[in-house]
Amino acid sequence: MSVQFEHLAPRDETTALRERVERLRASMEWASDAIPASVRDLVEVTIGRCQERLALGVDLTVVALAGGTGSGKSSLFNAIVGREFAVPGVARPTTSEVSAAVWGGGADALLDWLEIGADRRLAREFDPLDGDDEADLSGMVLLDLPDHDSINAGNRAVVDRVVPMADLLLWVVDPQKYADHALHEFYLRVASQRDRPSLVVLNHVDRLSTEDAWAVARDLQRLLAVDGMTQVPVMPVSAKTGHGLDILRAELAGAVSAQTVAAEAVRADLVSAGRALAGALAKDADPSLPSPDELVAALARAAGVDARAEAAAAWARGARADEPGEWTVAVATVERERLDWIDAATSGLPPTWRQVVADAVEPAPELARRIVEALEDAHWPTVAPPQGWRAVLARGRASNAARKRTLEVGRTAVAAELRPAVIEPTETIHEAYRALDELTELD
Repeated sequence: MSVQFEHLAPRDETTALRERVERLRASMEWASDAIPASVRDLVEVTIGRCQERLALGVDLTVVALAGGTGSGKSSLFNAIVGREFAVPGVARPTTSEVSAAVWGGGADALLDWLEIGADRRLAREFDPLDGDDEADLSGMVLLDLPDHDSINAGNRAVVDRVVPMADLLLWVVDPQKYADHALHEFYLRVASQRDRPSLVVLNHVDRLSTEDAWAVARDLQRLLAVDGMTQVPVMPVSAKTGHGLDILRAELAGAVSAQTVAAEAVRADLVSAGRALAGALAKDADPSLPSPDELVAALARAAGVDARAEAAAAWARGARADEPGEWTVAVATVERERLDWIDAATSGLPPTWRQVVADAVEPAPELARRIVEALEDAHWPTVAPPQGWRAVLARGRASNAARKRTLEVGRTAVAAELRPAVIEPTETIHEAYRALDELTELD
């Protein structure tokens, strides 16, 4: 991907990303059973990593030097830092530990999150002898990773753990192994597919003639294009002589001063998660809520509310009517209405989402119990038979009013039970679906 360090409002961007990540976290809690396990695990790990990174703030930029054996990562690390950084008694670069240099302060929490040992941290303090370009790097956390092609599986595990946590990946290659299959297949291509902000450095160009150095750089550029990194330039550098180091430091300073790369890296993580999610969602599906009023009316009628309303209307106009009996509703009837609701609520969605809604909506026996208890506790209107000639003349209006009041009381009681048991869970799952669907539209 092309690295564009634009000056945006990091606080606003961070707030928007925090809100999106929190919505995704809540959505996955409701909808995880509808997502294939492999995709679910990937998305949940991504959400967790994004939450943790945003909680640490985006005013610091984590730049990770990654590369293979002999690429000169450690030499380049020291060249950028401007001094040697070695741990007594440790043979570099075969160590599986990550080293970090920090320009400025306030990075302890971030380094703890990255699991950088206390003896592997270098505070790059500024002094009067430093040039302006050193101050321009304030806010950068530079990591020196183990070799990705180490024979030590533990070293590779460290690289695989830290690379997704970095904000900017600085891939270091050398003229002899720049076409390494493992680097391109498992790292550069994956970084491109996940839109991770990246820079590529061709180190050790002092070992080549100018003509050969540019030939290697052109061929590396070609390979990067195959990987999908069509807009990532190759930067020829020599950590030994300092050739190209000023250009590299200027690129890093631009990333740090813009203070947008960390947010861009989080967004790239979300884009990657969205692509993984796409297969678990239906293209162009837009779930809609069935009519709550129809569900309430159907279950109220099944429970006898309509019959009671007709009895109240008859009593109000002076006709004989049976006394209402105990409230009851057939579980089978409730189940039928419940399944119709679930079918309508998941129309057009993948089948797994139907089960998610079915699990969220309360079962029919519980709904039947809720409805009966609500109707038993309802405050039903008192209906008096007409008395006197004026009442007889107005009995039509009284009958209609009694029927309406009774229906209103009964349906209100039923609706109060259906909202938390059926309607709200369905609405929440629809919102979860939309939040996940929005994630697949990020680019």
